[in-house]
Amino acid sequence: MIHRRTYREKKEVQLTPLQDDVKLTMLEAVNKIIELVENSKLSKQFYDQATPYIKVLMDSQGFSQIQSVMVALIAEATSMDDETSLSDIADFVDCNGIQIMQYKGEIEELVKKGYLVRTVNYNNTIEYSLSDEFMKALANDQKYVRKSYTGCTGVSFFQNFFHLTHERHENRMSTDLLMTEFQRLCDDNPELPFVVKLQGLELDMMNKILLTHMCRHLVLHAEDSLPVECLSFLYDKRDERTGFENSLRRGCTDLQLQELIENSFSDGYCSKYEYSLTEKSREILLKEFDIKSKQNHQGEVICCKDIVEKSLFFGHEVQQQMDGLYGLLDEENYQSICSRLKEKGLRQGFTCLFYGEPGTGKTESVLQLAQRTGRDLMQVNISEIKSMWVGESEKNIKGVFSRYRALVQHSTRTPILLFNEADAIIGKRKEGAERAVDKMENSIQNIILQEMESLEGIMIATTNLVQNMDSAFERRFLYKVRFAKPRLDQRIQIWQSMMPDLSADAVSRLASVYDFSGGQIENIVRKCDVESILYGQEFINEEKIEQYCKEERITVKSNQRIGFSI
Repeated sequence: MIHRRTYREKKEVQLTPLQDDVKLTMLEAVNKIIELVENSKLSKQFYDQATPYIKVLMDSQGFSQIQSVMVALIAEATSMDDETSLSDIADFVDCNGIQIMQYKGEIEELVKKGYLVRTVNYNNTIEYSLSDEFMKALANDQKYVRKSYTGCTGVSFFQNFFHLTHERHENRMSTDLLMTEFQRLCDDNPELPFVVKLQGLELDMMNKILLTHMCRHLVLHAEDSLPVECLSFLYDKRDERTGFENSLRRGCTDLQLQELIENSFSDGYCSKYEYSLTEKSREILLKEFDIKSKQNHQGEVICCKDIVEKSLFFGHEVQQQMDGLYGLLDEENYQSICSRLKEKGLRQGFTCLFYGEPGTGKTESVLQLAQRTGRDLMQVNISEIKSMWVGESEKNIKGVFSRYRALVQHSTRTPILLFNEADAIIGKRKEGAERAVDKMENSIQNIILQEMESLEGIMIATTNLVQNMDSAFERRFLYKVRFAKPRLDQRIQIWQSMMPDLSADAVSRLASVYDFSGGQIENIVRKCDVESILYGQEFINEEKIEQYCKEERITVKSNQRIGFSI
């Protein structure tokens, strides 16, 4: 509010004409304008008297005539640590509201240029005050130069952005002005890695601001998730806030559709009211900050070139299935099949289940499939996913699929996603789950089932147990390959492949006497290699190999022998 000077009557104001050789400061000119404008109705007489003082502001700052008057009026309120509205101005100069309303556009222009601050109060009243920067320039009788954002580091970029959002939070900045200032912040730092990546996203300005706001909380404050109200306040119009909040809850904002943000997880459930950056966002936008993800990037990526080629020996049926998968994942065939499926409106994801006893070659078969088809492999550690903290596991599993999608996008050939030893996550879901842990287990499975439905890539799971597998998972695996323990002829091939120097008779006898899996035979060969390194090759003979075969067995008290494989 503009405070009236009640200690004097308006008619007592007598101003000495300004001499040409007298130079007033801007503050002195503002004071003269205020003395003349009160109750002036902005008449011609007022302008005749005030023109020399108005001209000081016009020349110093490049204002128009009416802008100079409005700045003087708003400066009077700001000097008293107050703000003023258009109705306050109308009352002070003794004009009707419509007459002052016609100058709103010129005032808003000063807001956009940073001279004024526009505040929306709780009752939606709009009030104005001088910006801190312009106040300093006015006090020092200097031309106001708008703050430049050039030369930001990654952290100072977010610090400057925080200042902008704080002004919006305090209703001292409109959403439109926030967008204008954010564009300036980005334009002043075009080479900054975050800005380069952000501008590469197909998002409108407001979505870029929302995404940057979430990144800022993570980078500056290590806040991983935000409630909906900490996002919607960026909109100053109530209907826009409500629309945005509803879209978030329905999961249909551009940020969600492009998998840049996702619902947070709490107590085993997906929260409808809190949101986090996805692994995709972190990987694209925040790589330079080396932020440790709560998901710990579950999923080790193995380059196909680093996989050692090995010979595998299967029965006729398994060999046929594996040959079919080799043919399917041949790059030329794979691209052709995906294109035709897309044309027919069918899903383009390929899901496979390799199941059977331990040591029968399931994992090695996946590795060789990747090696032969030139595909990198993202191997998921189930134990790392299942966090001790309820709620984290769901975030972890979503992070796995989010990271896999990002890997697919940045790979020349679609990589393979491997869930090794997946027994713990594909078992039957618990009905009527009450415990938080049981709810978490069901939640993890539901997420995986949903992701398998929309998968655009190649997923393979291996398991030793299928008796307890949930029927929903069984339906979603397109290919199912059962790995049995090798028959006699296959065991002979495995022994010959792994120990080519062993005599044919010795191979035949070992394969006949010991009903080992490929993994167990490999254990024995590894022990032989270790011993030969320690004591020399002559230390290894058929008698020693026989000893290792006996040690590979575990004998229980009932003298019942069971197989063992590491």
